[in-house]
Amino acid sequence: MKRCKMLLALVMTLFMLLPQMNVMAKEGESADWMAGVNGDVMLSAISIPGTHDTCTQYVSMGYIFQCQNTSVAQQLLDGYRYFDLRLVVDEKDDKPALVIKHNFATCRKGKSPFADKLYFEDVLSDVSAFLEKHPGETVILCMKAENGDDPVADVQKLLYQQIDKNESQWYLQNAIPTLDEVRGKMVLATRFADAMGVGPLRKGLNFDWRDQGDSTVVDEPAAISMINEGQKLWVQDRYNYDTTDKVDAVVETMENCQAADDAFSLNFTSTSGSGKVGHPKKYATSINKFLTEYDWQDDTCYGIIVVDFATEKLAKCIYETNTR
Repeated sequence: MKRCKMLLALVMTLFMLLPQMNVMAKEGESADWMAGVNGDVMLSAISIPGTHDTCTQYVSMGYIFQCQNTSVAQQLLDGYRYFDLRLVVDEKDDKPALVIKHNFATCRKGKSPFADKLYFEDVLSDVSAFLEKHPGETVILCMKAENGDDPVADVQKLLYQQIDKNESQWYLQNAIPTLDEVRGKMVLATRFADAMGVGPLRKGLNFDWRDQGDSTVVDEPAAISMINEGQKLWVQDRYNYDTTDKVDAVVETMENCQAADDAFSLNFTSTSGSGKVGHPKKYATSINKFLTEYDWQDDTCYGIIVVDFATEKLAKCIYETNTR
């Protein structure tokens, strides 16, 4: 009887822990796609698959805020090389730390609402481990201070505390590099001002573009900003468009892509629609189907294509345009 009770307790414990356990990431043919790209090419002149709200596999209020259904580790193996990270100042072990959120919804390590929070350092651990195993790759980590109440200097300070633990694995300059310059490294991109005054050699790529949340349909959906005095950033992020208008914006940006040696292009395929309550998965289902059937052209740079509910099949559609 005592043994049965112990066995029952063990089964119940495993059942409670199961939602917090990530499925083992599976490695396919996409883990090393950058290794086949000419290293002399500027990073901005490569078609790169990216994910929007990268860490939302297990996020609170998932109907509204979930934008991905795979882990960071799996997205890396599936070929995604641009990650959208939203940072909020929180606490870990009674010390300030950066936690990952989408708006006010907390990203977690498992499906259970009681699962541990997902911290920035957890993401870095996965990316660092991947790059050590796949040194021909690079990953752009685009950081946004998600909570307007957090002083940017506080976010920046905690960010650099993590960077300084392994600075040699980072590219920190505000200048577009060649692929060879950043193989095996994480490329920092920031969507906030340099409140600490670290300067252009440490700030990372300046990806601080103006919000595009207006649902008004415009003829030219991509807007321009400056990375530095000589290099540009083109962004299409009309995240309150309905499906037809969003597809039109994505296609317009792809067909008139401004990506070049001196210009990055970010083309977000993600949207939550024009209603009061968004449901990203509904829109991603239609948009991703369109993208996988799109007539992608060989030897064409489409810039960074940033998607919701990323799959390896979709990543291949994007990155194979570099080498076909």
